[in-house]
Amino acid sequence: MAVARGRGGARLWPLPAGAGVLLLTEPRHGATDPVGVGCALAAAACWAVSMPVAAVVATAVAGPQVVDRLTWPLPPAGLGLAVLVPVVPFILELIALRRLSTAAFGTLMSLEPAIATVIGLALLGQTPGPLAAAGVALVVIAGVGAERTGARAGARAGAPSGGRPPEPGPDPGAPVSAGSR
Repeated sequence: MAVARGRGGARLWPLPAGAGVLLLTEPRHGATDPVGVGCALAAAACWAVSMPVAAVVATAVAGPQVVDRLTWPLPPAGLGLAVLVPVVPFILELIALRRLSTAAFGTLMSLEPAIATVIGLALLGQTPGPLAAAGVALVVIAGVGAERTGARAGARAGAPSGGRPPEPGPDPGAPVSAGSR
């Protein structure tokens, strides 16, 4: 999108992003793990069909006969996971988007690869090599740069809310109804 619709310098940000991805994926070694590629393709296929299959399975399998086998902790745990996994992060992002300028939100979202790297290091003990660390840095730099140079003209001119138009207010010339006095 940045290449097709970007203007001027904004068209250049895919270059460091692509270089960062190349550093992270290491295609220069010439060997592609077919099991890894197969797992990635299988994961994509599972995401594509998960909801329709879940609906069919829930209709065909789950029914009154399953209720007798449920123990009391299972439904609350399932409901809690169903809410926590997709809904809480989505709500937090919406709250952040409403409170931050578009540029600040986009910049913070651009930091996700670096945050994931730190979590991988701290929680999983995954130490990135120098090339992988440079790849993450390039992806983050490209994301931040694309966000900053891709802002609308109003955002650069100091418009409120990161370039969004101000909230519409009452029209001073509009007639006032009897109920609004």
